[in-house]
Amino acid sequence: REQHWTAIAIDFVIVVAGVFVGIQVANWNEARRGRTLEAEYIARLQRDYSAIDARLAINLTRWEYTSAATIRLLNDLDAFRQRGKWPRAKAEMLGDLDASMASRIPAPRAASYVELLSAGRLGLLRDSRLREALADYDTQAGFTMKAYDVLMQRIDPQRPILVRHMQFDRGADVAQIDPQKILRHGGEQWADVDLAQLASDPDMETALNTFASASFGQVLNVRLQQEKAKAVFALLGRGERPDGGAPP
Repeated sequence: REQHWTAIAIDFVIVVAGVFVGIQVANWNEARRGRTLEAEYIARLQRDYSAIDARLAINLTRWEYTSAATIRLLNDLDAFRQRGKWPRAKAEMLGDLDASMASRIPAPRAASYVELLSAGRLGLLRDSRLREALADYDTQAGFTMKAYDVLMQRIDPQRPILVRHMQFDRGADVAQIDPQKILRHGGEQWADVDLAQLASDPDMETALNTFASASFGQVLNVRLQQEKAKAVFALLGRGERPDGGAPP
């Protein structure tokens, strides 16, 4: 009888130990799958933010150029009204008129972050600082896009005021256009501008002021978005983890 209860006790311990080991192995496998998924998402986020960083750099260059071009035109108009002649060559002003109407769609949200968010997998990223930085960028990206839409609604009615004094270059060869130049400074597809007519247009200064205000606002928005993206990039590149371990 004593041997019978001893055998039962031993069997019970073996069963409990087996269940415990099984649970631990299952937990270990789950944690391992989580770390693998985390590593995959980290790599994807790095690719996303590398593209975002490049896009923001181009956008900032473009909007800074647009802002400077519009200010130059306002100064030209003031100089003409004071002295009766333009301080710069027509070709330079024509390029700035084109640049003042240029725009760049804001850099997007990070696709990998949107996927993590929609799938409820944000917890895979163990670094709380990274999660917060990703949320900050995503919020700023959404705000910048809304601000861009508002600014476009503000400046779109002003475009005809400039265009009615300009002549499109009908002989422009699309094959000869430099894509990088377009990205940064606009297409410069205009052949001529009637400066006398432009100077006498009572709506011209209002139009230029509207373009100047919009481009200045976009410069600020892009810089804010760039700061948020750099904060994410720094955490992604460092690969630190809350437990102090190496990145998976």
